[in-house]
Amino acid sequence: MRHYKISVGDMVSFLYATGDLSSETFQNVSLLDGTRAHQYVQSQYGSSDQAEVPIQLSYLDNSHEIIISGRIDGLLVIDSYTTIQEIKSSRYNIFDEAFTVKLEHLSQLKMYAYMYMKNQGLTEIDGRVTYIELSDYKQRHMEYIFKIEDLEVFFLDSISKYLIWLDILNDHYQLKMVSLNEMVFPFETYRRGQREMMKAVYQTMLDQDILYAIAPTGIGKTMASLFASLKTLNDPTQKIFYLTAKTVGKQIALDTMDMLHEGTLETKTLELTSKDAICFLEKRECDPEKCIYAKGFFDRLQEATKDIFQNEKLMRRSVVERYAQKHQVCPFEFSLYVSYFVDVVICDYNYVFDPRTHLIRYFDEPGYKPLVLIDEAHNLISRSRDMYSATVVKSDFIKLRRLGSKLKPTIRTGVKHVLDIFDSFEADLTDHSFISSKSLNNAFYEALKYLMKKVENALKENPKYPKKADVLEGYLSILGFTKIYEYYNDSYLTNIEKLEDDIFVTIQCLDASKFILDTVENKTYGSVFFSATLYPIEYYQELLTQNEGETLKIQSPFDHQRLKLIIMDQISTRYQDRLGSIEGVVETIVSVVNSKKGNYIVFFPSYQYLNQVLEQLPENLDADILIQKRDMEYMLRDLMIEKFKKTIERSQLAFFVMGGMFAEGIDYVGDMLNGVIVVGVGLPMINETNNQLKTYYQEHFNKGFLYAYQYPGMNKVIQAVGRVIRTTSDYGVAILIDDRFSHLSYKKLFPPEWKHYETARNQKQLNHLLSDFWMKMEK
Repeated sequence: MRHYKISVGDMVSFLYATGDLSSETFQNVSLLDGTRAHQYVQSQYGSSDQAEVPIQLSYLDNSHEIIISGRIDGLLVIDSYTTIQEIKSSRYNIFDEAFTVKLEHLSQLKMYAYMYMKNQGLTEIDGRVTYIELSDYKQRHMEYIFKIEDLEVFFLDSISKYLIWLDILNDHYQLKMVSLNEMVFPFETYRRGQREMMKAVYQTMLDQDILYAIAPTGIGKTMASLFASLKTLNDPTQKIFYLTAKTVGKQIALDTMDMLHEGTLETKTLELTSKDAICFLEKRECDPEKCIYAKGFFDRLQEATKDIFQNEKLMRRSVVERYAQKHQVCPFEFSLYVSYFVDVVICDYNYVFDPRTHLIRYFDEPGYKPLVLIDEAHNLISRSRDMYSATVVKSDFIKLRRLGSKLKPTIRTGVKHVLDIFDSFEADLTDHSFISSKSLNNAFYEALKYLMKKVENALKENPKYPKKADVLEGYLSILGFTKIYEYYNDSYLTNIEKLEDDIFVTIQCLDASKFILDTVENKTYGSVFFSATLYPIEYYQELLTQNEGETLKIQSPFDHQRLKLIIMDQISTRYQDRLGSIEGVVETIVSVVNSKKGNYIVFFPSYQYLNQVLEQLPENLDADILIQKRDMEYMLRDLMIEKFKKTIERSQLAFFVMGGMFAEGIDYVGDMLNGVIVVGVGLPMINETNNQLKTYYQEHFNKGFLYAYQYPGMNKVIQAVGRVIRTTSDYGVAILIDDRFSHLSYKKLFPPEWKHYETARNQKQLNHLLSDFWMKMEK
């Protein structure tokens, strides 16, 4: 006998969702908007009416015992007769002749009507689907009379169909639990520090706690965190989210799960890819009239879901795309739906932490128990601030006015209100290029809300408007801005800036720790933040979870003597000293390249400095030069990395930027990389925003310069040096150029494995140290 608890909403969504992916899907009618609309309808109830009525029904057949539950929106008494009400909010014109009740909505009403009749011993009941427009709260009622004998046929047919799917899910769950019990570590031995991390992750997940782990390169942190988390799974509502900031990090996690699947593990793993990246169209047009993958999406979704779930364990992007093409469904929305049924989701931070794009079902609603692994967590402080910040730009509203010029009713008055306020901002910027205040201009916020209403009404009246997708894109930008404004508190500033001929208004979050803590404390069931470079760990604890969480510091498994770390402290790379530093930097590069044929990277704090040094490089230097360009595509990056893997006739010298796409998340193994030169201490650019951070951190933590500049800079330095030694057999050199590396305040931030550093105060000393090291290693 199989025992299932079924949600009415989940069942009817799976069985009866039909039609297109509409603009409502892409506008993401927020939970809050829908709740407010429901509450408005329910506020009109009489004294005999009831709202949000819980209901439950038991069902038994030869092999299943089922409890079906849900919540009736409204139980009304109309002319002494009971009416079951289902409320649905919409951005469509619900009075349009073409508007009809959705099968999914009617099916939900029928299910509740049957359950209520069975429980109350009734043979007939009235039903009503009420649609409410979000723009003006106008309502339209679709009335029905249900007889129990008709709904019994519907109920039994629905249950029998849904049980087929539930049995598939249950069979997988049983296989998964057996395989998890039998799962053994896929290597004969543990790496140094790996077992220590596994124990800590395992205990953190069992205790539903928070852990910060300094997990150095080489301990196998991806395998350790995933293996330990998998071992804690004991509930079908648990789901592991492996978060990473880089595509490379996702691939390592996917490869790790692939390795475990090759053993006995029976889990389903899914990679989520951003909407823009995975879209099949040359230009994303989220409109069923223009996208064949949106047209009829829900008609094909059930079969597509069954197909991929029953045939795949590891659902990489390419696998998702293959099934999406096969069934002609939008690959992004398809992957989000498939995520409901898998065990491990590998994705970017924003799916968990970004208030505009996080997965509502897992992090706003009950029913799931997410376990969260945050890889490369040193990126999350700046990313979290970005997630809770938003910008609108004057030129975008001028563009919106042009795109919507033919809309009736017009949106021009709404756009004009916003542009008038932009003009007043521009007048204020006459003598300054940057203005900051502690609050957002209220008239500006109200003008944005007014414009949104205008756009909603216009698109509702013009569903086939030729430039609808472009107008919708502008609308979503405003929606995102107003959504972020809901979080505005004393850790925010409003910045108005003139750049070239445009005006930017930004609500800037300076500290997102309150929001990150709320997510991990109240919406997850265990969270682990890990990286090789969480130095100092207290900085990350304070700015991510307000000092909540345990800490773990694991020693590097590598022999530190295989990294020759040399400080060149006779050179200052401060901004005002850069022109004078170029000769010394060039001489250091020449010394390193001439010391041994190999692959070398020079990391710079900026493209400007990189180009200044590049121009002074000697023409007779015996090396092929590789240069990182601004906004470089990942395909070109991969081609450049391939050059490091080839056997070389002469040295290769790469000029890269610290903190960029080449500086972390890439394993330059063996002879791929023989050494790095780090030019400067990596301080972020001194600008208005970073100075605002400095002021805020000084006021709140008495650590303004440290938190805004020094710690983020040193993290980039440690990441760059970390490229050299990736396995126990690797060896190489790392040269740190700047006098500040000899200051105590910077030495305190060195990882423990850097204690053996040496100092060279001229090129002669550097050449001697390099020569001795290469000779020793080659012996």
